[in-house]
Amino acid sequence: MILQTVASAQDVNWQKLRKGGKHLATVTAGADYSSYYGVSYGYVIQNKTRPIVIGTELLMPFGGDFADDWKWRTSIQGELLKSKHFSLAIKPAVILRRYESPLARMYNTAAEVTLMLGYLRPKFGITAIGSYDRSLATQIKHGTLREDYPDIQDGWYGTSGGNFKFGARMNFSGRSWNTFLSLGKHFGQDFRDNPTYPFFAEVSVQKVFGR
Repeated sequence: MILQTVASAQDVNWQKLRKGGKHLATVTAGADYSSYYGVSYGYVIQNKTRPIVIGTELLMPFGGDFADDWKWRTSIQGELLKSKHFSLAIKPAVILRRYESPLARMYNTAAEVTLMLGYLRPKFGITAIGSYDRSLATQIKHGTLREDYPDIQDGWYGTSGGNFKFGARMNFSGRSWNTFLSLGKHFGQDFRDNPTYPFFAEVSVQKVFGR
């Protein structure tokens, strides 16, 4: 279900980004609870020390109903530490998700934080990724579930937990293009209630422009 964590688009090669570029436009596809596709945009704030990227992205699962399910993430990311070709970056984000089935329609809000530790060169790199996605509140309107539970209540429900995600991301870069491949695994926040299909994979192609 797209209400769970999905692999993070709007990836960044910090080693290359320090050389310039104001805009990052990305298309992505992957598998993570469901197969999905998405688009994202990032704006780069260059400064004398380390660039900062403010981004937004929209992810939707493949399927017949175009807008029934989606995930919208807005984030800011930057490097905490850098030493030659090594980089430690952080990416906090806020998330809004929608899921609909005959049983119910749900809107979910969440917060996410991702840490990325990598060895990066201008043309290639590999990064270890760790993230935590915490559900904050969910608005539910019940459908056919009401037939079996007529007293069930619509409305807002509090947090129901979160998920950890650990993986690795490889990147290959050309003059104005970046390609990213991410692989990894999910865990429930107690590391016991794990998803039935805990693995994820994602490929992204990114255009860098606006010097």
